[in-house]
Amino acid sequence: MGDRLRDCFRREFDRGEFVKVSSMKLRICLIPLAILFLWPQVGVQAQASVTISMANRESVGAGKRLYRRKCVYCHGTNGNGDGSVARYVFPKPRDFTQGVFKIRSTPTGGLPTDNDLFQTLNRGLPGTTMPGWLNLSDKQRWQLVAYIKTFSPRFQEEDLPEPIRFGTPKLPYPESVMNGRRLFVEAECWKCHGTLGRGDGPSSHTLIDDWGYPIVPADLTVSRNWRGGNRAQDIFRSIAVGIGGTSMPGWMDALSEDQIWDLTNYLLSIIRG
Repeated sequence: MGDRLRDCFRREFDRGEFVKVSSMKLRICLIPLAILFLWPQVGVQAQASVTISMANRESVGAGKRLYRRKCVYCHGTNGNGDGSVARYVFPKPRDFTQGVFKIRSTPTGGLPTDNDLFQTLNRGLPGTTMPGWLNLSDKQRWQLVAYIKTFSPRFQEEDLPEPIRFGTPKLPYPESVMNGRRLFVEAECWKCHGTLGRGDGPSSHTLIDDWGYPIVPADLTVSRNWRGGNRAQDIFRSIAVGIGGTSMPGWMDALSEDQIWDLTNYLLSIIRG
């Protein structure tokens, strides 16, 4: 029954986007769904719950084994950033026990989504010693996500906030770029990032992270230095919610969506390589 239902809907969906279908096709797809809902559910629900729980435990266990092979040297056995090579690493490895992550699509101070963590494992963090782990399979990276979440009790105690809305991107017309340049000055972004965005502002040598370790702002004119990605939506997200645990704040409460897009367009205009 489940396979028939999945195959039926797979023909009517494309990458999660609903494709218009005739009312007759929709009714045909809903017939097996209605049967599933009307069938006695007590035993089925209990079995599904056990299956999900076992699957999660298996993912966490597999993730732990991967972590001990790949991640423990920097992030430590207990995930608090004190691995055997941590003293030689700059910037310092992240302490996972606080539930504070640099890259996330959720509001400032919120937990990251699973996909945020997965994408960080995909891309790594340019400008740091954290590599991308595309040499691991998708399944293995999801297993690492499951295990990394066990280090902080926040993932069990807090509700996951909704990801931010990106709205409609603004085209990088000259007016938008100029508005962004003005905002870069008015918001005093230059104090850390420098007047030309090269990471050499007057405050750049005084910055520390939430754990008291020194950090430096990225040279924004070099696209590979953008942690979390250098696409327009990636830059918008970094401006809107900030970089967790660092001196880079989120601006979504101080700037409008339109202004954040202007600032995004300005930053895209200064990228040189």
